[in-house]
Amino acid sequence: MVIDFHHHLPRDYQAYVDKLREVCRAIGIDRVVMCSSGPPQADNDTLAKAQEENPDFIISLGYMRLGEETPRSVDRIKDLGLRGIKVIRPLDDYDSDEYMPLYARAASLNLPMLFHLGIVARGPRDRFLDVSMARMRPVHLDRIARSFPELNIVGAHLGNPWYDEAGEVARMHPNVFFDLTGSTLKKKTPEFIDGILWWHKNAQYGKMGDNHPYQKVIFGTDVGPDMMEDVQNDYQAFMDYVNMEQSFRDMIWGGTAARILGLE
Repeated sequence: MVIDFHHHLPRDYQAYVDKLREVCRAIGIDRVVMCSSGPPQADNDTLAKAQEENPDFIISLGYMRLGEETPRSVDRIKDLGLRGIKVIRPLDDYDSDEYMPLYARAASLNLPMLFHLGIVARGPRDRFLDVSMARMRPVHLDRIARSFPELNIVGAHLGNPWYDEAGEVARMHPNVFFDLTGSTLKKKTPEFIDGILWWHKNAQYGKMGDNHPYQKVIFGTDVGPDMMEDVQNDYQAFMDYVNMEQSFRDMIWGGTAARILGLE
């Protein structure tokens, strides 16, 4: 099963989903994990409706803006039938004390979390929303992963531009994974990416997290239907460059995501 773990759902989604199905059928993607970055994209009720209408194709994550939510918000996401949580543009660092009860509730409800990391698109409401990419550094996932080892954490964009931080957090924590979406696979070579995932080449330090680095990579696109095949080709180029064995390719294309989402 091939799963795109990172895709954004527009508010008016019906025609979009029809086109998305057509493209995914053509390029061999079986399931798409839908999320939102907040207005004007789909709200949680819309994400739940799209999932309910397309149970064979769409899996939806609920949206929360950290700093404006409580653990009850996590409960509502669960009650809507959403399969996880997406966060972006927090009002404080991701590992702020204020947010730890929300992560505890997500862990207790078995809701994986997708964290936007690093650079984020500019928007006309940035000043109003008090946006800071520094609050979304991958190093902030370290405390969360240590505090809630049962919480499956997916970091977006391999932490762009803080790739070294992302790699070391992945190495240390069996419950932390990263997608390679965004501009990373355009501006960085397969050789660079493999350097960030260096520990499969070192027996001594590779034991620390007890996970092969290719087990920590998840396929996602984070683009519209017309660009999905291009992202898929970039992932394929990386796998081919490192002569990746088939078992790890299967994990990246969907095996790891299926396990995180309870689809196995």
